[in-house]
This record gives sequence, structure tokens and C-alpha cells, in this order.
Amino acid sequence: MTNDERMDRMETRMDRMEERMDRMENDIAAVKRDVAEIKSTLSLMSNLLARIDGRMDEQRATINALIPVRIAAVPPAAA
Repeated sequence: MTNDERMDRMETRMDRMEERMDRMENDIAAVKRDVAEIKSTLSLMSNLLARIDGRMDEQRATINALIPVRIAAVPPAAA
């Protein structure tokens, strides 16, 4: 194999490597975009869960406040 042929093969291989690197860079950029989207979705979900948790605490307090009233309202059993 002559030096020119070897150089041509090397150039071809380098071109393929550059194409692969370009694809990898595009893939990395896509992954970064996806991760950013996931982070924003998780942040939104966290905020919604905190609101739900707060509402459940309010309902728990209301139910706890009503329980003694309901027990007191039950008439004593007939003897």
C-alpha cells in the first residue's frame, strides 16, 4: 500500500470520526434540553405536591375539630 493510499484511508477515517463527533454533540445537546425540561417539570410537580400537602393539613385540622362534636352529638345508649 502506498503512502497516498494510506493518507486517503486516514482522511476517510478522520472524516467519519468528525461526523460521529458532530452527531454526538447534537445528541448531547438534545439530552441537555430534555434534562432541563425534566427539571422544570419536577419543580412544577414539587410545588403542586406542596400545595396538596397544605390542603390536606387543613382538611385534617377540620376533621379533627369535628370529631369531638360528632361524638358529643351521639345520644347515650338506652339502658
